Amino acid sequence: MSGDPSAVATEIRADVAHALVAVDFDGTLAPIVPDPADSRLAPGALDALRGLVERGAAVAIITGRNARTVVELGGLEEVPGLRVSGLYGAEEWQDGHLDVPDEPPQLATLRARLPGLLGEAGADPNVWIEDKRLSLVVHARKAADPAAALARLTGPVTGLAAELGLEVHPGRDVLEVRLPGYDKGSALRRLIAETSPQRLAFIGDDLGDLPAFEVVAQLRASGMPAWSIAVRSEEAPAVAAAADLVVTGPDQVVELLAAIAR
Repeated sequence: MSGDPSAVATEIRADVAHALVAVDFDGTLAPIVPDPADSRLAPGALDALRGLVERGAAVAIITGRNARTVVELGGLEEVPGLRVSGLYGAEEWQDGHLDVPDEPPQLATLRARLPGLLGEAGADPNVWIEDKRLSLVVHARKAADPAAALARLTGPVTGLAAELGLEVHPGRDVLEVRLPGYDKGSALRRLIAETSPQRLAFIGDDLGDLPAFEVVAQLRASGMPAWSIAVRSEEAPAVAAAADLVVTGPDQVVELLAAIAR
């Protein structure tokens, strides 16, 4: 596979009307920030997404955030036809319509017990919990030593999750406890089934994006032109190692999307 962004853009642009371009949100379209509520699209991202849709591409954001939050933070309602798969595909948004599943009872139990568990485990005082309704995320980015803070908490959090029939997934300075059966690979497969693309690109930056990279590799092995593209990060080097193409940050992601849309 080519490691040249311009070459990849040229190959996708050659049949962009039959392409599916799927992109993560935080760390990919939007720079990583200490507080997720402050996340915003990189300059030019909205225009690049709109340009792809106007050229006929199927365009989707596959994110671990809930769909409505991503739509609001990014102003994505301005892009007709854009799809947002939130919470790893548990939620689906398009053109103002949002499909969400009911909350299972074990999430309420997790919500009640997780804060006390962190206290008992001696969590760094700057560790905090993000509630995404169908998952809870333990954030250590503000801790004095994020890696050490998560290492202290991984065992207790994993034990509680297993007791409740939930899964723990690590990410960039986070541990996410979520429902089983959802990941970005399965979300990408659903989008492929709905859009029947002849070319595919998926862009991500975190460990949660690796299942989608695996789908890309499988489709390419079956003969589809397909590319996995990683945003390089020190916290998740395995993502860049698994990708066909590596870029340095959201600004380069926007440049790539704009180049495909030209």
